[in-house]
Amino acid sequence: MRYGIYTKSFGDYGSPKVLRDLAVATEQHGWDGFFVWDLLSAPSYEPPVADPWVTLAAIAQATSRISIGPMVVPLPRRRPAKLALEATTLHDLSDGRLILGLGTGAGWDYTRFGESANRKELAERLDDGAELLHKFLSGDPVEHNSKYYQATDVRMPASNIPIWTSGFWPRTAPIRGARGATGLFPQIRDKADDFRLPTLEELATIRTDFEASGGHPNPDIAIWSPSPSATPNPETAAHYEAAGVTWWLQDGSEIPPTELHHRIAAGPPA
Repeated sequence: MRYGIYTKSFGDYGSPKVLRDLAVATEQHGWDGFFVWDLLSAPSYEPPVADPWVTLAAIAQATSRISIGPMVVPLPRRRPAKLALEATTLHDLSDGRLILGLGTGAGWDYTRFGESANRKELAERLDDGAELLHKFLSGDPVEHNSKYYQATDVRMPASNIPIWTSGFWPRTAPIRGARGATGLFPQIRDKADDFRLPTLEELATIRTDFEASGGHPNPDIAIWSPSPSATPNPETAAHYEAAGVTWWLQDGSEIPPTELHHRIAAGPPA
């Protein structure tokens, strides 16, 4: 089991300097990763908002050991070629420490800018964009002609960036963006529509669905503690590790940066 910090990139966390300093502390106190939201705009969210790629570049220069990445990139609102170029550049800058999370994003990621948020279309764009992204990262010449994306005689540097897909469970459709992915970052809500941890039984189903949808066998599985106080004890962590969980992320979004600094300084929970 590896342990990381997972936090928003707006409001109190909207400064790249704040996020950089938190990442440095994360590395100094023995954690394994630092991940930030990829957010463009949102109703009720406080500005400023830090661009994740500029911020992660600063973090890559200020750290040397921890994994870093955006969790998650709403791929349907991005151009896959531009994302591939950004990702390979950051992977190189960080000496191979990038983990790239992919998802569809929230509806207001699109509607507030005059774009369609049709769920079926976004799901198809995620599948199509992820396929094209894998082609770009292969280093081979790319020819791609599909409903949403085209590429002709394109070649980019080969890169072995780990790619995780993310989505809400349970769902009846195949897991989106899973084909070729090396990990997954499942999101689950309770009856009150709050985020919660998956149960051990749910994890077994999620993993089976992921592999059946084309994900790598024995994938990385990352879960996160959505409550400010929901840090695992060693016994709980051991149960989740036995169920295949490889990453446990501590959420910092509901506490101020000063309190998150204190939690980071206490070290990983297990």
